[in-house]
This record gives sequence, structure tokens and C-alpha cells, in this order.
Amino acid sequence: MKIGMNLFLWTDVPEYAKHENLIDLIGKIGFNGVEFPVESMSVDSIAKFAIKCDRLGLDRTAVAVFQPSKYDPVSPNKTLRQAAVRAIDEWSAKTADLGADLLSGPFFQGLGRFSGSPVNAEEWKWVLDTLHEACAAADKRGVRIALEPLNRFEMYFVNTLADAKRFVKELGLFNVGLLGDTMHSNIEELDLAQSYYEALPELIHVHISESTRGTPGSGHGVPQALFRKLKDGGYDGYLTIEAFSGGTTPSMIPALCLWRNPADSAEEIARKGYQFIFNSIKAV
Repeated sequence: MKIGMNLFLWTDVPEYAKHENLIDLIGKIGFNGVEFPVESMSVDSIAKFAIKCDRLGLDRTAVAVFQPSKYDPVSPNKTLRQAAVRAIDEWSAKTADLGADLLSGPFFQGLGRFSGSPVNAEEWKWVLDTLHEACAAADKRGVRIALEPLNRFEMYFVNTLADAKRFVKELGLFNVGLLGDTMHSNIEELDLAQSYYEALPELIHVHISESTRGTPGSGHGVPQALFRKLKDGGYDGYLTIEAFSGGTTPSMIPALCLWRNPADSAEEIARKGYQFIFNSIKAV
């Protein structure tokens, strides 16, 4: 298993001139890879970050979310569904340009939008059709898509890994799997570690995110049993820290309800989180 660091801890719009130093920091701490929020990244920054990461021997993955006013696969508005296809195509191109082959996110629906009812059969078909078109196009770029279920307060389409796995099986595309995020699983799964084991082999990416979205290992969202179950199941992908600090991700604050800052600084979260994951892998 490899350890990654998501740049959401510092920014939702990575710019090379402003954030180049973060790549040096992530490399010095010992991470194997960097996860880039690609939605608003410029072509120039992507090219420079790719060169920088190559020079430091760092892998890349990509992440994005659907702003519901712009794109939404589960919307009754066909225009928003079609916009979701175009967005994944654009983000897949950026992912490939970064030198990455994995794009992840909660692509089932627009973040934080609710219909007021459980998902119905028509909505399920809308999302299947939309993501089949989008993900098949990503496959032509050599990009895998990891679909992420969120907790019930951020998403109504799917909330558990089991339901998301059922969706992926129905979708039937070889380049599509699951992203499991421990913060969401901590809310929705009855047995977090077992749910990850049962999500294999569709589980292709993991976000290590604490119950507070702060420092991994400081709360109850990342049980030690998770690392044992992943090893027992033969998981060899990334364990990528997704944490948030202060107002560094303004586009996501309302939907994620990030109203208070963690006790640790962003650098402390990265350093302590890395050591927690490293020690946890070593112990199993």
C-alpha cells in the first residue's frame, strides 16, 4: 500500500506559482504521491506540477466534485447531466496531462443537493447512463474513475460501499471502481473495516479522513482494523490523506460544513497523518 497526500488540505485551486513548495514538503515527509484537485487547475500549472513531481519521484492522482448548479448526473435537468459528461471528460484530460491515471470523486451527484426523497429507479438509470458515457470516454484516455459514496448529509444517491459496489457492477466498465473515504464510512457503515474488505476488488482508492476531517489518528474515524482488512484482502492502492484546514477550500465550505479549524496546523496534519498511516501499515 502507498501513502498519498491530497492538496485539499491547503487549496482547492492548486497554482504552481503559489503551491510549488507544497510538493517539496510532501516529498520530504515521505509520501509516495500527491492528489490534485483538478477542476480549476490551469494547463500551465498542470504541466509544471507534472515535471516537478517527476523530478521528485512522486506519483499523482486527481480528484474533483460536482457543483450541483453546474453539473449533476442525477438531476431531472438533462442539461446538467450532459454537463457532467463534459466535466469528467475535461477532468480526465487534466488527469492524463498530470501524468496520472486515476480520477476520483463523488460523481454520483452534485455535492450537497437533495431531492427530499430517496433515490428512485429513474434517477438510478439517469446516473448509470450519464456515468457510462463519461467513464467510457475517460477509459480512452487511459484514466480510471473511482466513484465515492458520501454520508447521508452530503449525498442521497448512495451512502454505503455496498450500494456503490452494486452500482459499479451494474455500470460494467473495467476502468471504474470505488473510492472509500473513512470519514463517510465512519457515519454510514456498521463495521467500517469489514465494509472495505467486502468492497474488494472494486475498491481501487482509499481516502484516510478522520472523523473531524483533521489529523488522521486523532479521532475514531480510522480504526486499526481497517489496515489489517485491506492487507488481508490484497489491497495495494493508495491510502491518501484527505483533510481540511481553515478556509483554504472556500468552494467546499458550505457543502461540507467546515465551520471550525482543527487544532493542528496543515503541516502538522500532513506529518502526523503520514506517520499514523505508516505505522499502521507496518503493524499489520
